[in-house]
Amino acid sequence: QHMNDIYQSTKNRDLKPTTGIFNAVVNAWAQSKDKKAASRCEQILDWMDSLYRNGNVDVKPDTYTYNTCMHALAQNGDKESATKALGILENMYEMYKCGNLSAKPETISFNIVINSLAKSKEKGAATEAEKLLYKMQMLHDSGELDVKPNVVSYCAVIDAYAKSMEKGAASKGDLILANMIQLYQSDPVTNADLRPNTHVFNTLINCWSKSTEDDAASRAEEVLVAMSDLQENGTPGIKPDSFSYTAVIDAWAKS
Repeated sequence: QHMNDIYQSTKNRDLKPTTGIFNAVVNAWAQSKDKKAASRCEQILDWMDSLYRNGNVDVKPDTYTYNTCMHALAQNGDKESATKALGILENMYEMYKCGNLSAKPETISFNIVINSLAKSKEKGAATEAEKLLYKMQMLHDSGELDVKPNVVSYCAVIDAYAKSMEKGAASKGDLILANMIQLYQSDPVTNADLRPNTHVFNTLINCWSKSTEDDAASRAEEVLVAMSDLQENGTPGIKPDSFSYTAVIDAWAKS
């Protein structure tokens, strides 16, 4: 702020704020542990947006600005922050469509918001996360935006259902993983970024472990068996670990 005030009064071009300088400040706040970090990132983003809309093209928010701000909000893990992150993503996309090509949303932009929704644990958050996942796929398939979902995207949605504790959440997680595997197997080269791994299977096991469904423990064990079968068949990146077994044991203990 002080730097910008000096520039406005002196017009010294060496002190003219740029996107890079603003991004450094946004990142500093995002990396801090200050409770006001996310809100300060929002304020700076709004300031940049205002300057850009008023003709200052040297401080237009870019993909890094938006992603960093959304990430700061995701760290809060509450409903309000998730809603704000979703709003920032929507604004980012609108800015891109209106001509700010530097603000092009990426797969990671959507993944940050999906993760924010998962952390919020609010009613309906998992459904919103799933909608965002399929919006990514639609935008990618139409060629409108290169935001192809990857294994991180699918895993975050399953995690959102695990944290939701909603009835039927684990079954929805099952369907999401099955869909991802089907897409991967249909074209392992094009969809290499959808190759299942231990983490996504563990996330689904955790989903079943938290479920109150009558068959939750047996379904968790089925996922574990599927992991073992894939490992024996030579599928790379899938190997049950201590979490896999512990989560299944926990599911049986609660049954």
